[in-house]
Order: sequence, then C-alpha cells, then structure tokens
Amino acid sequence: MYTTLSPCDMCTGACILYKVSRVVVGENANFVGGEKYLKERGVEVVNLEDEEMKEIMGTFIREHPELWFEDIGE
Repeated sequence: MYTTLSPCDMCTGACILYKVSRVVVGENANFVGGEKYLKERGVEVVNLEDEEMKEIMGTFIREHPELWFEDIGE
C-alpha cells in the first residue's frame, strides 16, 4: 500500500485485516499514524521521507486547519 502520510487508525486496521505486507509512506513528519502498530504485527513500513511531500502537506495543513483537525475543544 502506498500512502501520502503515515496511515490513520482506520487505514492501519484495514492493512492488518487485508494482510497488507508492506506500507510505503511518503512522509510522516506532519502526521504519525499506526506505523508502530503495523511493524509490531510484521508489516514492513517504508518511510520515503520525501521533502517535497513534507512541504506540500505542511502547507496544506497550515492553510486548511479546519479540514485537518477535528474539534478537540480548543
């Protein structure tokens, strides 16, 4: 499976359920999801640490926080 960011909890669960053997992550500087959980269950996780992707996702998150963050009472 190829992902822009580290997989969220739901995507992590889907990877386990459907026996995905490798997850390739574009970057995880902007979001760290279930990488540890996947690795603990024998899934190979490859982080490309792509600088362009870090910049694109970081800019998107800063410019559109209403789309990125849930209302956590702040």
